[in-house]
Amino acid sequence: MDAVTLKDVVKIYKMGKVEVPALKGVSFSVEKGEMVSIIGPSGSGKSTLLYMMGTLDKPTKGEVYIDEVEVSKLKGNELAELRAKKIGFVFQFFNLIPRMNALKNIALPMTFLGISKKEREERALELLEMVGLKDRWNHRPSELSGGEQQRVAIARALANNPSIILADEPTGNLDTKTGKEIIELLVALNKEKNQTIVIVTHEPGIAEKCRRIIHLKDGLIQKDEVKPS
Repeated sequence: MDAVTLKDVVKIYKMGKVEVPALKGVSFSVEKGEMVSIIGPSGSGKSTLLYMMGTLDKPTKGEVYIDEVEVSKLKGNELAELRAKKIGFVFQFFNLIPRMNALKNIALPMTFLGISKKEREERALELLEMVGLKDRWNHRPSELSGGEQQRVAIARALANNPSIILADEPTGNLDTKTGKEIIELLVALNKEKNQTIVIVTHEPGIAEKCRRIIHLKDGLIQKDEVKPS
């Protein structure tokens, strides 16, 4: 079963009277349990593609399916619920809430699904332990290193047991050593938990950690390669 499918997705942004095509007809599927990287130069449409997959933006033309549900047909509340249940996001700049400690940042997505405070905190502690930060549960983002903040962000992305994790340049704001540790954590999640992961990156070394690499250029897929097992 596919976790996400795009069919002939076109995205055109209007800048005044000028139309700027970001995606020019992109089609592919990501199977459950796959770890895929999308690589390409700046302006190739990588982030736009991720927004389509994450239902943060709608295509001008084409269809997007999450767990075989066509998301373009969903209304606002339905879309928000699907996003909360099915998709976990990891961003380059972490996007943690400064006033909340690590535990509360991770627990936050669970509040949208009506999970009790006790369950939220237990789940958040389990996730903190999984990413190696259980002893840092009471630290706010400003008291954590960049790598630790990204680990918290990954734990937060997993809070609601999503079917897919979307990572937008997850190592882009980290030094090389820390970035390698974050990618290794994502690889481990994929192998040990069978977590579906899509990583957008411009770094070939990061892309190579994934078995499947989709090369994007000028809004089109140039190559979709799967390395031998």
